[in-house]
Amino acid sequence: MDSKALALLLAGKKYLLLQGPMGPFFSDLAERLELLGREAVNVVFNGGDRKYLSKRKYRVYRNTPANFSTWLKDTWQEYDFDTILCFGDCRPLHQVAKGWAKAKGVRFLVFEEGYLRPHYITLEEGGVNAYSRLPRDPNFYRRLPKMEPPKTVKLKPSTGLRIRHAMAYYLSGWRYRNEFIKYRHHKSFSPWYEAQCWARAAWRKQWYAMLQRKVLPQLQTELDQQYYLAILQVYNDSQILNHSPYKDVRDYINEVMYSFANNAPAEEFLVFKHHPMDRGHRLYSPLIHQLGIKYDIAHRVIYVHDLPMPELLTHAKAVITINSTAGISALIHNKPLKVMGNALYDIKGITYQGTLDQFWCSEFKPEKKLFDKFWMYLLSNTQINAVYYGEMKKKRIKNTVECNNSLKNLYCSTDE
Repeated sequence: MDSKALALLLAGKKYLLLQGPMGPFFSDLAERLELLGREAVNVVFNGGDRKYLSKRKYRVYRNTPANFSTWLKDTWQEYDFDTILCFGDCRPLHQVAKGWAKAKGVRFLVFEEGYLRPHYITLEEGGVNAYSRLPRDPNFYRRLPKMEPPKTVKLKPSTGLRIRHAMAYYLSGWRYRNEFIKYRHHKSFSPWYEAQCWARAAWRKQWYAMLQRKVLPQLQTELDQQYYLAILQVYNDSQILNHSPYKDVRDYINEVMYSFANNAPAEEFLVFKHHPMDRGHRLYSPLIHQLGIKYDIAHRVIYVHDLPMPELLTHAKAVITINSTAGISALIHNKPLKVMGNALYDIKGITYQGTLDQFWCSEFKPEKKLFDKFWMYLLSNTQINAVYYGEMKKKRIKNTVECNNSLKNLYCSTDE
């Protein structure tokens, strides 16, 4: 079964590439598109973008988001692109581009981290996550015929490469900041702050590995099927800011703990799982300890960092999330799931539709056949078997035929 997302990507003729993941992915993607006979032009918004486009033709935008639609119109008149590509649909510049593209009938394709990680990345038209056009009607999926999953090439994303590209991007952005004085990044844009956070994250990883070495065995044995797993997300995740009722992860923690204290069975436990990419930026143990005392549940709440998610899901009784893609992993493990924000997988029959207060004592179970059909549709329509940060196995693909058959392997990164 061919990937419909890959076919969607290759359906255009002239591409305008906005901001991609930090690193060379969008530069390499433009190069591959040209190998396939398309035209592709990248856009530079800051020094970090320009660093990875030194060998490509590109256009520069130095103004504010308010003026971006005018710039797009002028650019379109000179270079009549039919497709806009970007990474993430919540950045201010990309939001402007989305509205402009819709008005002009230009395709707006959005890359995102894979819904089904680690072997996939996401590509959808019009928007991703809660902006996805995927149907939310459970009967749509029930009517689908049974499909066989495609063959998946097992890919190996490189955390080290991601960090190196991020640091290079931030440093270049800082170095040329005076050339892009109107640019405002969607997150912190200081290389010094990020470096400090990464160093702190490395130290905390070792510290919590030692401190919590006995927690996983406890969860696997005496607390097996007796705890609710509450998944935490990155503190400045656009999915929280744009697709949830919360302005801060701490509000979510407070609501979950308050509801648990007042409604969960007395013998059950609550486990918070910290997001690994947030390890150096935020620490919630003081807050969780304070709220545990306030709500008289300190002895029933556990806060963990780098314990393996598959193990935590296997032994959990049920799962709570704002709208993390880890929620899909919970459903793969057939766990009852309560979504507190807006998520593309929050579908009646798949996730619990009642209130959080009711969830703790609910007998709800996800409909496995319904989820399986949703999962297959999600995979075949939105996922490309690829990684953004893969170590180059031998050399980048140059052969046009090979590229056409496996555009996914921009870096030939596999476990083989």
